[in-house]
Amino acid sequence: MNVRPARSADLPRLAPLWRAAWLDGHEGHVPQELMDERGPDHFAVHAERHLHTTLVATDPDDRLLGLIILGDDDGEVIQLAVDASARGQGVGGALLKAAENRFRGRHPQTWLAVVPGNTRARRFYEHHGWRDTGPLTYQAPTSTGTVPVPVHRYVKDL
Repeated sequence: MNVRPARSADLPRLAPLWRAAWLDGHEGHVPQELMDERGPDHFAVHAERHLHTTLVATDPDDRLLGLIILGDDDGEVIQLAVDASARGQGVGGALLKAAENRFRGRHPQTWLAVVPGNTRARRFYEHHGWRDTGPLTYQAPTSTGTVPVPVHRYVKDL
């Protein structure tokens, strides 16, 4: 597996992988208003917008296995997405480690938001040394503003 910065040539593959993983972890756990906003166009637009802060994991044939989108300004892991066929193979852990290494020395800690019902993700982050600092309301961006989403903030000291 290789972890590298995303490239423009990756864009056609980023959005579908991100959307599938996002739906898998959020469907039934976020307000319907947000679900309605998360069509294919949303992921295509945001994959391009965040391309410069996205890392990808690929196999030796350059098949996209996962992605991680970073908020360089504040140490946020905006999104971690792993293709369903690659889960349980260390892809998510490798992407998290790459993010932590990128933030180390620039931020005292890194953070991310997880919806309470996504128990698989919560266990995954805890397994990798992240801690739940409690609930908060995340203002998820939409085409017309934001949707308040109850989440738990996870942090990892760097």
